[in-house]
Amino acid sequence: MSPTSDIRAGLPRTLLVVGDRDRGARPETVTGFGDALRKKGVHVEAEELPFAEHAFDDAYGSITSQTSRRILLDSLIKDTR
Repeated sequence: MSPTSDIRAGLPRTLLVVGDRDRGARPETVTGFGDALRKKGVHVEAEELPFAEHAFDDAYGSITSQTSRRILLDSLIKDTR
């Protein structure tokens, strides 16, 4: 099963954040998913975190956790403008 099979126009704005060392959700797979969304007209923000593996935000207070939370907050703030 692939999430790309459900891509269609009209989906909400999407934020994708992936670690550059993620072996579960490979960065190129995530960016490919973002590209597929864009082709259908979906607004996509994609961020790749350096030195981050899968579940990088699990360790509360870590550098990658803080960075991903900042990315999320910035994305949410942009949406309200």
